[in-house]
Amino acid sequence: MLKDGFMERLEAIVSLIDKCDTLADIGTDHGYVAEMAIKNNLCKKVIATDINKGPLNSAVSHLTELGFENIVEFRLGGGLTVIDENEIDCAVIAGMGGELISSILEESKNVSKTVNSLVLQPMTNIDVLRKYLYDNGYTIEKEIILKEYHHYYFIIKAIRRNSSCDDEIFYDISKYLFDKRDKLLLEYIKKIIDINNNILTNLSNAKKKDKSYKTNELRNKNLKLEGMIKAYEG
Repeated sequence: MLKDGFMERLEAIVSLIDKCDTLADIGTDHGYVAEMAIKNNLCKKVIATDINKGPLNSAVSHLTELGFENIVEFRLGGGLTVIDENEIDCAVIAGMGGELISSILEESKNVSKTVNSLVLQPMTNIDVLRKYLYDNGYTIEKEIILKEYHHYYFIIKAIRRNSSCDDEIFYDISKYLFDKRDKLLLEYIKKIIDINNNILTNLSNAKKKDKSYKTNELRNKNLKLEGMIKAYEG
């Protein structure tokens, strides 16, 4: 049985998948994204990939048991390297770090640029992933924020359309959610300010020669974040 928090994330991921012919579930693990996408009639075919044999075999067993063996094609390999250009309409890449997701998209740019939409759920380094998307011809069309215990998760839907980021703070903070004045994002912003303040306190007690740059960077970031909080209140 899937845990409630994981199920909520899974449902949020699937909610951002557009109805399409072929979906790629990159890093499929047990094949839960593929399962839910098929059950919701979101795609005619799924290509489920994983870099490791163990998780891929688990997906094969799970999805075959459900009777989906004629709908799902299983491929062993890393990222989008086992996908051809123009072969898929949507790619889901979830449960990896933001740096790794960015490198997967960059490594197979010839493939990723032919995909209509990407659904991405980074576990860490969300700022790195947002920056990559802005810098490489993507628009973040939608984002969802979830909270599980004390951890916040972001799920991004990105499409191929040039967009600009007018302030680097939007690498750290979702512009889509901020523009909607999402209440959970406000809570997240306050948490980031607290984290930054703790780092500033530690830096003030440190003797590192280069701490002034980091101190100024964090102070400036907090000023912007505090301005965002005022925008919620205004």
